[in-house]
Amino acid sequence: MISSSCFQLLAVIFCCASLSAGQVDKDPKIRPSDNPLVLHKGNLLNLTCRGHGILQWILANRLIQLEEGVKVEKCDSKHHSHCSRLTITHLTANDTGTYTCKYSKSGSEHSTSVYVYVEDPKQPFVEPHTPTPLILSIYGEETLLVVPCRTTSPDAVVRLIAYPPLSRETDKEKVWDPKVGFKIPYTYYTLLTCSTEVGGIQFQSSYIPHRFSKDINDLKVTPDRVKVLVGDTLVLNCSGETRPNGRIRFTWDFPKLKENRFHTTKADLILGRLNKMSKTLVLPNITMEDKGVYLCKAATDATTYHNASARVTVYEHPFLNISHKHSSSGIVIVREDTKKIVLEPKVKALPPPDVISWYKDGVGIFRNSTCYRMSGYSLSILELKQRHSGVYTITVGSHGVFRNLSYTLIVEVKPTISEAELSNQDVQPYMAGKQHQLTCTAFGLPLPSITWLWQPCHTSTTVNSEQCLSVNDPVPVTLNEQSNNFHNLISSINAKTELVQEKNKTVSTLVIREARVSGRYFCQAQNKIGTFRMTLPFYVDDEPEEVAIEPRAAIEGDDVTLTCRATRYLYTGLRWLDSTNKTITTDVSNLRVDQYSISMSLNVILSEEI
Repeated sequence: MISSSCFQLLAVIFCCASLSAGQVDKDPKIRPSDNPLVLHKGNLLNLTCRGHGILQWILANRLIQLEEGVKVEKCDSKHHSHCSRLTITHLTANDTGTYTCKYSKSGSEHSTSVYVYVEDPKQPFVEPHTPTPLILSIYGEETLLVVPCRTTSPDAVVRLIAYPPLSRETDKEKVWDPKVGFKIPYTYYTLLTCSTEVGGIQFQSSYIPHRFSKDINDLKVTPDRVKVLVGDTLVLNCSGETRPNGRIRFTWDFPKLKENRFHTTKADLILGRLNKMSKTLVLPNITMEDKGVYLCKAATDATTYHNASARVTVYEHPFLNISHKHSSSGIVIVREDTKKIVLEPKVKALPPPDVISWYKDGVGIFRNSTCYRMSGYSLSILELKQRHSGVYTITVGSHGVFRNLSYTLIVEVKPTISEAELSNQDVQPYMAGKQHQLTCTAFGLPLPSITWLWQPCHTSTTVNSEQCLSVNDPVPVTLNEQSNNFHNLISSINAKTELVQEKNKTVSTLVIREARVSGRYFCQAQNKIGTFRMTLPFYVDDEPEEVAIEPRAAIEGDDVTLTCRATRYLYTGLRWLDSTNKTITTDVSNLRVDQYSISMSLNVILSEEI
């Protein structure tokens, strides 16, 4: 008979055992429990997993439901809530690896793994790389290199051959693991080879170590601000630069990533002084829920990430709006000879317009025009002249919907005077005591005002005063001036706007009531852009002929005094010439200067020879 104390001890032992079993039992159980499990090529792998949640298998080298010879089925769960049996037929060396059974419960993941060797005397390396070596990546400051020549047998004897050869220290520090390969301290190697012998036959797998740069420059997503319509396809490109020994791995994160509707293109690589790499995200059939920030993560190793982003806005309905970007009125004023002006409307449209046309005063502007440049929605006008003034209209259209926007361009022009263009015209004297009229026609934008100025010639009659000289600056002409030795009496000064040669011009007329004083009148046209001044010589003469010789008739044999007379200021430097065109210096009087004329006399005897 068992004593009560023994019964209590037995009860405590059972209680503790039950509690301990409850804690350990959270992880699923795999049978058979051998780990590692050693099989042979062509064998059958049969693993049973039991656990307290829906079970999933992760295989070493195959995909469930996509591979022939792979079968997963339910089984007797016994003391667990779930049971799953994995069966793989016709095992190959490549099936060597870790097999994991897992389930998730209450936010925690529970898993158990078993490593399976599939021995194949003809393939001792799970992933042989021969004759083409595999590139082994080392990043940044990593000092440990893994040579992944794992084997299909736990008992394989593998040698590591290095070039340059391993140092004694490295040879002592290297670690072999048939599940992984060799682990060695990294120094510079051009080639690493794993070698083993099976049945007298040598097998090798080769690797080339390559240290990659961690640097990533100019990482960006283009476009970085995107507007799309519901139903459209979103296309984003992530690109960056790294050193020639670097490679960039791109990953995307965005609002509906888990729906797995997207696809990405293979990363493009452009080799050069800096390697340029990019990867494109394509997301079809956009919905309103796809709006938000799209993040591109770029890395050259497993620890350091660089980020770039784009913001995506999704609209439910299309729209087309156009407005002036810099002014509400659309009036643009520039000066003539400005190098360039850009008409740049603000267009908000989705989908983007498929029609963009510019017109000047209703006439279409060609894209290959030498005076205009079109880029996007903008129009650039080059080397501006007055002819560029006008109304410029842009028409944008999208799927049959059109919008127009106009700009009024005003090119301001410095004043010019039409009469000044006839600078080669002869200067005529004005008859003393008579009324005379001077006209000045000016053009400019804005229309210029005209001011008349007066500068009298000196009135001295000395020998050296035949030229029109003045010591005073020009003064404005006014109506209230009285006729004297310095001014002419003015009847009127009129100015009006007239259409001349299809242009509005300012026409001003100065009426001189009685010409008495010689000098210069100035017509001065001025607007806010500049000033133009034209000089009109006003030389008064009291004789109708500006040049004359007296007398005009003489009797042969008489002594005759010939006098050459010319309008003062209009002519200078009088002299007599003989029949050989030489200047006569004898019997010639000095130059005489009068108020309106200059003259010079010559005494001659008329003979038969003359």
